[in-house]
Amino acid sequence: MNRLKTALKPRIHKWRTNFYLLRKNKLTFLSLLFIILLVVVAIFAPLLAPHPEHIMEMTNPSEKLLPPSGEYWFGTDELGRDIFSRILYGTRISLLASLAAVGLAMLIGIPLGALAGYKGGWIDNVIMRICDIFLSFPSLLLAIVIAAFAGPSLKNALIAIAISWWPWYARIVRGQAISLKERQFVRASRAIGNTQGKIIFQHIVPNCMAPVIVQASLDFGSIILTLASLSFLGLGAQAPTPEWGLMINTSKTYFLNAWWYSVFPGIAIFLAVLAFNLIGDGLREIMDPRTRNR
Repeated sequence: MNRLKTALKPRIHKWRTNFYLLRKNKLTFLSLLFIILLVVVAIFAPLLAPHPEHIMEMTNPSEKLLPPSGEYWFGTDELGRDIFSRILYGTRISLLASLAAVGLAMLIGIPLGALAGYKGGWIDNVIMRICDIFLSFPSLLLAIVIAAFAGPSLKNALIAIAISWWPWYARIVRGQAISLKERQFVRASRAIGNTQGKIIFQHIVPNCMAPVIVQASLDFGSIILTLASLSFLGLGAQAPTPEWGLMINTSKTYFLNAWWYSVFPGIAIFLAVLAFNLIGDGLREIMDPRTRNR
């Protein structure tokens, strides 16, 4: 037990230091609190929504396009559904979708990047040239092309985003792997006869995760925005799914008469993207020794 406490003490101290530095930056700390609020809303959306029956298919035509009021805080849409309830549930969709897209991109990019950096030679050249091909296109444009070929759906949109995002993780991990493969602990692992796969996944990959986490935190906001863009273009979530981008797409017809229909989903996208970008910048400052003491 004493040995366990001794081993955990440096890690606990490191986490306390990082949390102190995160809390020291007021804007980043507020962003963290807002993201926690988004997670809580996503988990309990059906319970928090004042009109959960309006989340999916139920309509109320007699109360369509009502302005914000005490009963409908964000007004109603063209089918009389409560926009506030649908935005709350849209939080779950956006967070889960961005988590799935980032996870899939990391699942593709991290092993390929670690393999390229550790092996080098022709394997490195082939993987990096493939990355260059993907990175030669803007991520949003590539995602639009892939989603258009795959067909309009939330699932296909997530796959399209992951395919257009994985090269960033491959490049980050590859750069880390090149420097790590000559470290003493990796040489010692090779000397005792560990296989290359074991070295890559037990020594290289775990020590590459700090910059990957920072990149992932920044990508969450970008992927939320990209997913909303695909849904706005009709290539992402389909009706009656309460996705933020899809709500804005539907609302453009009614913008002059029902401003609230597009404004409130737009504010939700703006705040979510801003919060993830700020927390990503904060994590980058904390994990970079050159900026953490400023």
